Amino acid sequence: MKTLAMMKMEKNFVAHIEKKYPRNPYDVYTTRELLSRLNDETHELIESILMKKDVESAKLECADLSNIIDFIFERLSNGRIL
Repeated sequence: MKTLAMMKMEKNFVAHIEKKYPRNPYDVYTTRELLSRLNDETHELIESILMKKDVESAKLECADLSNIIDFIFERLSNGRIL
């Protein structure tokens, strides 16, 4: 069984290597963009739990949400509110 930390690292690796996402998304995306993604991922988590009733999918959505929260935290830590 994978831990949340393992899922997050795997998702970040795949996003960077395969999807060519930036290594440090908090330097590229605005806080507003990250909040929009947070909202989208929250809806995906809700759908995974309530509609699909799929535990593995819901756990992957939790990893997405946690990563986005990390990115927002990094922006705020660097003094960038928006």
